[in-house]
Amino acid sequence: MTDPAPTFAPGQRWAYRTRPGEEGSTLIVLRREAVDGEALLHVQLQGLRIPSPLTESGLTTSIGHLPIREAEVRQSVTKLLEEGVAADDGGGYDTWRAAHARGEAGFFTLPVSQIVTLMEEAVRDAAAGQGGLFRKSNR
Repeated sequence: MTDPAPTFAPGQRWAYRTRPGEEGSTLIVLRREAVDGEALLHVQLQGLRIPSPLTESGLTTSIGHLPIREAEVRQSVTKLLEEGVAADDGGGYDTWRAAHARGEAGFFTLPVSQIVTLMEEAVRDAAAGQGGLFRKSNR
């Protein structure tokens, strides 16, 4: 990375340390904010290759909204590719914000590539009817 401490801003597209086979995947910064005393980035990932029997093509190629602690994004990015990128999270931030206010949503504290792997596991488990990562219990 050329800048050891990048400054993140909405509309930036970054290359990041991807999973094998997803080298073309990029991260777009949607929003930056402080939540619960942590610096967070809300990002979108594009160019993924997550196998998914739940989609017509058999692949999930993007994640519209992920709240991630800024420190983990900082460790994951490798190069600023573009600025001024327009991205729509499809209401993901608003949904997350409302769930967070109810105490039902948090944020990720893992490198981006590990989050993608967790998402792949969740999709696989959901397709198998196992609920996976996002299973909720009212016990």
